[in-house]
Amino acid sequence: MKPNILDLREERCPMALLLAKRYAARLENGQSLLIYISDMSSMKDIVNFLSQQAYSVEQEASSGFHQIQVIKKEVQSNA
Repeated sequence: MKPNILDLREERCPMALLLAKRYAARLENGQSLLIYISDMSSMKDIVNFLSQQAYSVEQEASSGFHQIQVIKKEVQSNA
């Protein structure tokens, strides 16, 4: 399976957040997305937003940029 990678190293907020939201919304339960980002403000905004939604978010610093791994969680219904 081809990994889902979104390279936002050239983007800044609000465009970086908008692109991350759109791409993450296409994920199915259990699918993961790897986001590359260099702008710290954008990274914080993306991590904060996705963490409050139905996503598991982990971040890791790399040489010159950060990686954010996003996994869509299953939404539990109360039915």
